[in-house]
Amino acid sequence: MKTKILFLSCLMLIIYSCTDFLGYDESSTYSEDQVFTVYSRSTQMATNVYSYMKSDFGSVGSAMRAAGCDEAEYVWPASDVHTFYNGTWSQMNTVDDVWAQNYKGIRAANLFLEKGVGQTFEENKYQSGYDKAMLKYNNLQYEVRFLRALFYFELIKRYGGVPLVTKVLTEEEANSVSRDAYDKVSEFIVNECDTAAKYLPKFYDATYDLETGRVTRMTALALKARVLLYGASKLHNNPVVTEKWVVAAKAAKTLIDSASIYKINSLIAYDKIPNNIALPELIFARREANSGTFESLNYPIGFVGGNTGTCPTQNLVDAYEMKKSGATFDGGAFNWNDPTMTANPYANRDPRLAFTVALNNTKWAYDEIVEAWEGGNSGLPKSGATKTGYYLKKYVDKNVSFKPSGTTSSRHVWVMFRYAEVLLNYAEALNEAYPSPNYKDATFTLSAVEAINLIRKRSGVALIAIPATINTVDFRAKVRNERMVELAFEDHRFWDIRRWMIGPETVAIKRTKIIKDPVSGLFTYTTYATTDRVWDDKMYYFPIALTEIYKNRNLQQNPGWE
Repeated sequence: MKTKILFLSCLMLIIYSCTDFLGYDESSTYSEDQVFTVYSRSTQMATNVYSYMKSDFGSVGSAMRAAGCDEAEYVWPASDVHTFYNGTWSQMNTVDDVWAQNYKGIRAANLFLEKGVGQTFEENKYQSGYDKAMLKYNNLQYEVRFLRALFYFELIKRYGGVPLVTKVLTEEEANSVSRDAYDKVSEFIVNECDTAAKYLPKFYDATYDLETGRVTRMTALALKARVLLYGASKLHNNPVVTEKWVVAAKAAKTLIDSASIYKINSLIAYDKIPNNIALPELIFARREANSGTFESLNYPIGFVGGNTGTCPTQNLVDAYEMKKSGATFDGGAFNWNDPTMTANPYANRDPRLAFTVALNNTKWAYDEIVEAWEGGNSGLPKSGATKTGYYLKKYVDKNVSFKPSGTTSSRHVWVMFRYAEVLLNYAEALNEAYPSPNYKDATFTLSAVEAINLIRKRSGVALIAIPATINTVDFRAKVRNERMVELAFEDHRFWDIRRWMIGPETVAIKRTKIIKDPVSGLFTYTTYATTDRVWDDKMYYFPIALTEIYKNRNLQQNPGWE
């Protein structure tokens, strides 16, 4: 008897306009022949692979992964996210363990690539629209190959080298595979991206029925650029092979040179980035169903329906530079020892700060004031109040209401790739590849300094340009700071810390104590650092769960986690 296949539901998101090819099917059980010889079922097997993609709207014990590094703190002590740094992380007590999930996605991809590719559905041949249907169907193999590559990237950035499996395995075979080297898996991902990019369309136009949410050519190129950047970084490139940085820069430059063709080079106002499926610089995103869950997890305590959750740290807030304002400030870093700045520490700052962080004494959801000061409606010592002095704003939709008079929800869109990241990848790689951040030649016609300044002058931000006189070391610091700010809460900082190998520098978490004078109404801000987080260099990689080791004795545990 043929093996029975559970035809999984692909509960993906329907967007506002056009046709979304990611729909919902009832679960049914079919044989292989019944699935892969029927167009609709075989197509659904391919689109189901998309369902293994994940967002980070509170993916680690209701916290964002940002709370596992110096980007944020999670208020509630029971969350798994604290395992990252409280000394309890081990092969028996894992966190953010995606090993099994991603291999399920890889198996689903391998199954379609083995059984679905090459099907011609002869019984449909004389039906109207057959040629278009087959064009769309034949495109699926390249979408699936990209997704498989993406799942492998999710694995290697956590675990390093992993078993590279490109066919459907029996249970016995799966439990006997060995780990392949990081570079081998990384090279596989890059090659898959190259192949997919050759065949994937630039856009899903009328030829593809204007379907949305699908992998495009630029999606494959964006993943390639990111993978090569990671591979060139210290964690995976020590001793340094400079050519890896050159190759990474070239990969990013390929997208930059085609940005106008792909229509992704418009860097609009920063507050328009979250939850915006029409974002001009968007390359690829995962869309979530309408919900208010993320808001309930992150609205300040004291707000209707708010429970507090992922709270930005002072570390992050300090990364936002001063914005030029007449003769008062001339840009540069914020300085807590300068009374002209500390009198109102959130004035004249990089505008991205106010778009990312809900600041004390500013209006937020329900048009109410965020009272983060001690004794305030959202301040200590109230249970659940932020310890850092800040609340999360980015991705949180202030229009969601939990009032008894009428609750509302909203569509959330998790950005996976956008153009600003490509520019930052390029700037970092080019700076590391050549002796000057102003280096240009026939291939690299845009210098690293020019690339980062494109981001800094985005609409509504307009920061002072980084000068051409900057040296490589100082520019490296600028790039890292710019990534922390521009890509805040987009799941980059946690991984940047690891690939740069700067873990010990990030364990001191800064908080701000806010006191309001009851007479004058003025605020006093006092910053201090915690010392309770721990770091061990073994944390640059995740431990493989002991349950996986027990199932497969050929798996070798990461160093330090034995």
